[in-house]
Amino acid sequence: MIQIYRGHWRPIAISQVFALLYVAFMIFIPMQVMIIINNYQDINAVIQNAVLIGIFAVLTGIFCMANTVFAVRIAEATGNFIRNGIFSRIQNFSFGNLDRSATGELLTRLTSDVYQINIGVQLSLRSLLMAPFAIIVSLVLVGITSPELLWILVVVLILSIATFGTAMYVMQKQFQTRQAKYDLVNNDLQEDMGGIRVVKAFVRQDYEIKKYRSINDGYREANVNPLHTNAITMPAALFIMGLATTLLVMFGSPLVVAGTIKIGAMLAFFQYTFIIIGQMWQLSMLMPQIVSAEASAGRLKEIWDTVPDVQDTKTPQPCTPGSVKGKIVFENVNFRYDPKSETDTLKNINLTIEPGQTVAFLGANGSGKSTLVSLIPRFYDASSGRILIDGVDVKDIPQENLRNIVSIALQKAFLFSGTIVENIRFGRPESSYDDAKAAAQVADADTFVSDQQDTYDARVARKGQNFSGGQQQRISMARAFAVKPKVLILDDSTSAVDIETEGRILDALPKFLSGITRLIVASRVSTALAADKIVVLEKGEIVAVGTHKELIKSSPLYMDIFDSQLGGLKKEDIS
Repeated sequence: MIQIYRGHWRPIAISQVFALLYVAFMIFIPMQVMIIINNYQDINAVIQNAVLIGIFAVLTGIFCMANTVFAVRIAEATGNFIRNGIFSRIQNFSFGNLDRSATGELLTRLTSDVYQINIGVQLSLRSLLMAPFAIIVSLVLVGITSPELLWILVVVLILSIATFGTAMYVMQKQFQTRQAKYDLVNNDLQEDMGGIRVVKAFVRQDYEIKKYRSINDGYREANVNPLHTNAITMPAALFIMGLATTLLVMFGSPLVVAGTIKIGAMLAFFQYTFIIIGQMWQLSMLMPQIVSAEASAGRLKEIWDTVPDVQDTKTPQPCTPGSVKGKIVFENVNFRYDPKSETDTLKNINLTIEPGQTVAFLGANGSGKSTLVSLIPRFYDASSGRILIDGVDVKDIPQENLRNIVSIALQKAFLFSGTIVENIRFGRPESSYDDAKAAAQVADADTFVSDQQDTYDARVARKGQNFSGGQQQRISMARAFAVKPKVLILDDSTSAVDIETEGRILDALPKFLSGITRLIVASRVSTALAADKIVVLEKGEIVAVGTHKELIKSSPLYMDIFDSQLGGLKKEDIS
């Protein structure tokens, strides 16, 4: 919080000045009441002090309102700043950072945790300095006006600290439990809403309803417990107030009769007792919230301080996309997702891809195809070895620059809410409407887009749910084409379209993006047949490289893949 408020202390200081003035005038009122009671026969003194009470009451209200306004504005500004900062940091995360962060957890931190800090800041600015100040000044004024009764306030203070301190300690644990239960609710909602179609397909609605009810009941109990504890504090405050009144009457009345203290001091004492108990009660409500906010701040600071796995070098070598030829070289590349693991996902990758070539990557699921192509745009960095584009290490190219050179249609198509044309132009917002349409035509998306009532301005629902899987993939590919890169990666991005549509896309692509290097991660042999080079992977290693004709004769693994998918065809008839 010190980092956040550095250079912005003035409004906080002003809010605390208002808080202290509010307390000061509030505390002066019992003094004026005491003077009026003690001088009730002096009408001028009574009127004068009554006017002062009215003025002090108005000033108390004004400064209280001013403090509240500043506290609310500072708290909201703090929440806004943290949300923006955390969101920006998440946007700068590398794929590896995202792999280690659950979506539900990130949402909880951006919503519930920020809210806890918001409330903690607001209540702190309203009570954290004011309450101790009010207690100390009240004790001092009682010590001045009626020192014989000061011990009663000390007893009240000790009882208040013991009562409210215990409640605070218990609620602190209960708030932590509540937050943990809230995380469970949020995670279950995130998972269940995302997989609701699977739930319905397997008729598991009743099971999911029971599971959610169980989790939600746990959250309800965790939410009710601190409220039950809090419910004890008000009766406790009234009991302490009653005890203080009893002690005051028992020990103060004889002093009044003896003339040691005046009746006005007795009344002022009673009001100061009420102020002290009230402020202790406020602190007992504030401290658990501060503890809860501090725990939330710790979780947010983890994100705030997270360093992206992939970072630009301090001495970058910017590349002009227009000058890039598209030659890609893998030199002794090894990669593992977990640096602590002893198992490499990719092992000793050596591969040269010439400019303008179409290279297909083939292999079983988990063989490392998608991982290999993900290293080129630096979604991940190689654990060892180098990847070069036109002789320049990709680690030396700024990431933004690199991803203007290398465009990818990801394995899982994802569309944003908005319009179709906005989704296609997402990677190159400055491109024209005609450019977007041309990219859609290459991706074989123009036909179904033109059938929409608003064509390219048709709305896209959240996650593209108003389009089929194949249509989502084609719009996603059009988005990659519209960037007009020098290296294009299709990461199994035609898996949801039929072979005929896939053939039209691959045939039209060279005309639209002539001379570019094309890398195709394929799950179907038919996708790879026309490639200039086919790279076969097994368990993270390259086991064969060549054309279809070469591999059908030399690679047993390729022959097995071919036979399993196209075994009914004659190998010699396929070119």
